[in-house]
Amino acid sequence: MTRDEFFELDAAAAAAELNAGLEAGKSKDEVLADHGIAQADLMKAQIFFVKDKFIARAWGGYTSTKRTGNEAGDTANGVGDSDPSKGYNGI
Repeated sequence: MTRDEFFELDAAAAAAELNAGLEAGKSKDEVLADHGIAQADLMKAQIFFVKDKFIARAWGGYTSTKRTGNEAGDTANGVGDSDPSKGYNGI
């Protein structure tokens, strides 16, 4: 698989492709070299190497700044009694 083909995959499929190389007995560096990618490329693709395997979007829930409505004490102004318009003093 070429580098361009690898980046056309979604993160889950790309992680599965990399893990297939590990299962074949290759090291992390060998798997990356086979696909022509580096560690920095993995970060851009939201793929992480954790506990000897590749995982996709390990912390996906934390990548969004959109409000979920589950914030404790959430108001239209801020969270709890905070007032963002006052900067640090509003906390």
